[in-house]
Amino acid sequence: MLLRQHLRRAKHLLSASTLHLIVTFVWFKIERLKGELHLLDAESKQKNKHTFFVDSKKEVQTFDLAGHLNTAPELVDRVYNRPTLQTLETKTIKGTMEPKIIQKLARQRKHQYKILSQRIDRERKMFVISQKIQTRKDLQDKNKKVKVRKETQNSAAIYKFESKRKR
Repeated sequence: MLLRQHLRRAKHLLSASTLHLIVTFVWFKIERLKGELHLLDAESKQKNKHTFFVDSKKEVQTFDLAGHLNTAPELVDRVYNRPTLQTLETKTIKGTMEPKIIQKLARQRKHQYKILSQRIDRERKMFVISQKIQTRKDLQDKNKKVKVRKETQNSAAIYKFESKRKR
């Protein structure tokens, strides 16, 4: 809520270059968060389509995905870190296996994704505001201009300026 108030004031108080600098810092924070989260199980991410080829319809009906991937049936739904049966037999599993801790980690990861999406939305809004400020600054020129597209909530107005030869 406090950020919204600052963004409303920003249209009038901040220069375009200052707002652009702020947008750049927010973008770096977003990239750092993306690097930490890896976007492994994001809902917006497109699901992988793994295609297996078989010779007959009978094989399609009896196809065992866990057997083909050589992993445990519980781990087939995992998109990442899907160990094979041989790895499960020879090596010990690192990390926790308690359901409470796993649920807590899942909640924390979900919270981090929520923060990331909020930062992305904030960066998008600030970028639009900086575009609007820059457009208003450009309109102060004496050059002839024609409005091509109206200003919307998601984008600044678009003008076409008459090219003028500099002497």
